[in-house]
Amino acid sequence: MGRRSRQEPGGERSRRRKPERGSRAGKAWRKSGPERIEKLEPSATSGESPTESTRRRQRPDYGERRRRALRRKRAALGCAGAVGAFMLLAAVAVALYVGAINNKLTGEIRAESNVVQLLRRERPAERNDPFYMLLMGVDSREEGERARSDTLIVARIDPDKKTAALISIPRDTRVNVPGHGLQKINSANAYGGPELVIRTVKDFTGLPISHYVEIDFSGFKSVVDALGGVTVYVPQRINDMKAANHVASAAKLEAGEQRLDGAHALTFVRSRAFPRGDLQRVENQQAFLKALVKETLRVTNALRLPSVVDAVAQNVTTDMSVGDLLRVANQMKDMQDEAIETATMPGEPKMIGGGSYVICDEEAFKEMLSRFRDGRSIENIDDEGNPDPSTPEEVSVTIRNGAGIAGVGADAARKLRGHHFDVDEVGNMNQFVYDESLIVYKTNKGPAELVAGSLGRGRVVPSRGMYAFDSDVLLVVGKDWGVPEPLRTLQLIR
Repeated sequence: MGRRSRQEPGGERSRRRKPERGSRAGKAWRKSGPERIEKLEPSATSGESPTESTRRRQRPDYGERRRRALRRKRAALGCAGAVGAFMLLAAVAVALYVGAINNKLTGEIRAESNVVQLLRRERPAERNDPFYMLLMGVDSREEGERARSDTLIVARIDPDKKTAALISIPRDTRVNVPGHGLQKINSANAYGGPELVIRTVKDFTGLPISHYVEIDFSGFKSVVDALGGVTVYVPQRINDMKAANHVASAAKLEAGEQRLDGAHALTFVRSRAFPRGDLQRVENQQAFLKALVKETLRVTNALRLPSVVDAVAQNVTTDMSVGDLLRVANQMKDMQDEAIETATMPGEPKMIGGGSYVICDEEAFKEMLSRFRDGRSIENIDDEGNPDPSTPEEVSVTIRNGAGIAGVGADAARKLRGHHFDVDEVGNMNQFVYDESLIVYKTNKGPAELVAGSLGRGRVVPSRGMYAFDSDVLLVVGKDWGVPEPLRTLQLIR
């Protein structure tokens, strides 16, 4: 068969024969190269061959190794499933726990939609903006007074500046209770519950109340115990079985700074067994709330936190959820001790129609509220809003003997005049029941602190209408003053 130079029908193009070396066709062939060069790579795979697979399966330990591999795989799957189930159960448990706490905290308030709407309308635009909270304390142990508020405090919280200011409104303050006319402010809760209390306080103060907290004093001792106690300064000795709910071990508190457990803390905030009665109790409650806030913000023990949260939930009713409370606590956690201020509505007691009321000093209260809204100091102001203390020459002092010890008033006058204070009057109190010397001021604390610094003794307290005097400061000389030196010398001579 002859060589074909052309493609046959249905066949492939024949290969060209290499021309002879040196010929013109050979040179052209070398330049152009072969028409097509194909290189075939052998196929490769990383898998074992059928022969290798058979050999592996025929090994004596093949079955045991396979069983071990299957057990490891099952264990890993089981572990992953257990972890997933645990995480799911933990998430459900946390959600149920938080939900239960929220129901305890907010259940009663959520049930009253009018209260929720009333508060929600006043909420600030931004989370870090200042907001106003109404704190109401109730004492369920007192029969006949269970439906009346025992304590009313308006608080201004500034998360951005980390400051808090609290104004106490005496429970006997005479105000207009919407729908009920002029009444004691603590009757609002009896007439209309939290909604009427909030409306009454808003009308009276003009403040945009956006949150509400109700504390049951009879049960809050569990909160104190959950915290491990609260450190507070007790201004004078207390022995009050009624305040201690007739628990003898909790009835007595000595004067001075001490750490109180729940039972003693309850006695401290309840007791009215003081010469100044309920107004002294208001001061004690303010001091205790300050200490309680500080102690709560310092809780870092993760094991203690659940017991604190549970104790709070059992004795507190509020519109704020657990998340809201924790957020505020986190915002305020670095707050300094001096960033908490307290004050009491200025006023004086008065008998009207056979009832005892506290009548608000409207001008002084207006000034206090103005400073309160602006975030200025409310503790240390005079009638013109001036927080700076005066010099001794500008301070007028009234002195009254509250100890019943002859000569103590004159002795105090001599010492104050020696420091250039203007002593207006020296006289006696109606009762000689004062164990501790008091330095009383009306609205400006500065002059009273000057007197205390000059004497080196005496406790500075606001008047709150309980004391009548026309001077800047009233000095009530107590039994802690002791017998004046001239009289002591005379007694020794006799």
